[in-house]
Amino acid sequence: MKKTCLLILFITSLVVSCAKKTISERFFDVEKPDLMFGGMIKSANPFQIEGENGKRYIREKGGVGGINIKIPELEKLYGANQIVTDSTKAILIIDFPLNKIIGYEIENKNGFNKKDLTIELSKVYSEIYTQKHKYGICCDNLEDLELTNILVFEVGKQIYLETKVESKK
Repeated sequence: MKKTCLLILFITSLVVSCAKKTISERFFDVEKPDLMFGGMIKSANPFQIEGENGKRYIREKGGVGGINIKIPELEKLYGANQIVTDSTKAILIIDFPLNKIIGYEIENKNGFNKKDLTIELSKVYSEIYTQKHKYGICCDNLEDLELTNILVFEVGKQIYLETKVESKK
């Protein structure tokens, strides 16, 4: 009986420890100098909308818009299948419009292309916006945010994906 109870306890703890973390459980605070010093930029990846002519969309007011985070139009994402990093694990760095910088652990056995990262960021920002007060968000609405670029940093053996998000307002 004692062995059975221990076995059940062991199996339960194994199942609980193997459970996938929720989005908010994968957040952690990041200090910007950790990335900037000792890291090497591997690539810069613009996230833009494809116009009807198959080229990057240019706004009438000027500038190239990014892809909307709340409702990304993935079919219009320019170079959607372009690989951003072939690393299977990375940390997304998110700072706008938050009052602090947070990291978010991601994993994909095939690496990450633009489409994968856009979907992941859409989920993350949706979760962040359910707790706006916690992150000091007051003036920017989720539907106004656009992903414009991701910088890929390598620090040691860790890959960081620094997101560049702007408000289209």
